[in-house]
Amino acid sequence: MVADEETAAAASSSDVPSTMATLQEGGAKEQVVCTDPPRKKSRHEKPAPLTNEALRTRTMFVPARKQTLLRLPSGIIKQVTLDPGKMISIGKFGTFKADEIIGRPFGLTYEIQSDGTLQIMQQAVAEALVESEATNENIFDDGESQTLSYEDIQALKQGGATGREIIQKQLEGNKSYELRTAYSQEKIMKRKESKHLHFFTPLPPDTFHVAAYHFERSPDKVRGMRSDALAQCLSFANVQAGGKYLVVDGIGGLLTGAVLERLGGAGSVHLIHDADSPPALELMPLFNLTPSHTNGVLKTMHWAATEAAWTLRMFYLLTPASHMSDELAKVYPTERERQRARKKREGIEDFIATRQQFFDGEFDAVLVASPYEPYSVVNRLIPYLAGSSNVVVHSPHLQPLVEAQARMRANPVFINVSVTEPWLRRYQVLPQRTHPDMMTSASAGYILHGIRILDTSTE
Repeated sequence: MVADEETAAAASSSDVPSTMATLQEGGAKEQVVCTDPPRKKSRHEKPAPLTNEALRTRTMFVPARKQTLLRLPSGIIKQVTLDPGKMISIGKFGTFKADEIIGRPFGLTYEIQSDGTLQIMQQAVAEALVESEATNENIFDDGESQTLSYEDIQALKQGGATGREIIQKQLEGNKSYELRTAYSQEKIMKRKESKHLHFFTPLPPDTFHVAAYHFERSPDKVRGMRSDALAQCLSFANVQAGGKYLVVDGIGGLLTGAVLERLGGAGSVHLIHDADSPPALELMPLFNLTPSHTNGVLKTMHWAATEAAWTLRMFYLLTPASHMSDELAKVYPTERERQRARKKREGIEDFIATRQQFFDGEFDAVLVASPYEPYSVVNRLIPYLAGSSNVVVHSPHLQPLVEAQARMRANPVFINVSVTEPWLRRYQVLPQRTHPDMMTSASAGYILHGIRILDTSTE
């Protein structure tokens, strides 16, 4: 499950500059004093807490130079980067200037005009449809109801007709349109609008939309973690501001980003990974988290460093003096060398602090979304969980969780161990026509949840 000790030590190797050392050359003692670089604020020092205004701003207004999600007329979500002064292309639906939506609220729907400008579309108010005697029983789908041909539609487009004008022409040329019920007419209108109107809606970078985007785009990459499954994981773990959480994230940072968003800059997240260097967390930038969300909150540790017997061999205090002489004699003559030495020192200090916080334990929950065997991960982290803390494991497969559930039930430190399957169905809710969507995803994986208690006989 973890890389060997040698690999982890090599990946994390750093030099610790010392302020003073005693060197021996030819039996004579020589004292070498090295100049320390200026100290900077440690990354483990927490910044000022985020205000309610700062928390709201992230999901209220479209930012510049950030990744942004756009919902297209087809229902597909597209990711774009809004650079000021640049044109943004959304395929066949057109292009627009990024400056026209930067700084505006999320959730507004914009229609792209023929000249490339944007116009805010008014949201239609759902009204009860008037009862009519029309039925669809005398309508035959023979393909001859529409008198407007494909060539006619293309000619209208080339002639500069707007999307609404094309839709109006199509409805006028449809022999069966007036014979249909009001419900059927509205469905036809929506289908035509999604095809001929060029509009989009910027979506806020919250957990729901980020999870939905990645689930639709590449469900295997997030191991089937649908937005509702992610919400259940956060709920089972009782993730809230001020808490301490262990996270084993094998889905590119989606789980880590969701936990950090809920913490709002207050609390701590220890991310346990198996990479030779700090994990990339390639899915997390889409959350557009501020430095206050992560600085002093997110800490990373390799699995090897979670072993109490593991030592930092790269520390100068643990290496022979002959290997230290050249480094200790340096006085950082250039600013570049001073900067490098400063970063080395800060990295080592941060790592020591992170490791100490891990061994101090008392974490409120552990959240796991990883390809590793669930019980081996949970069992490794049990000693560092507080009493009444939560254990939450998500997996796209049922069998590994069932086996872990059986082993956890046999362990007296766990209670209320259960395996559940998230299930979600979207509903259209309109007057006199509420019904579930006919197309939905089959599964969002399975969730193992339990509560860790203190065993007074052993603790």
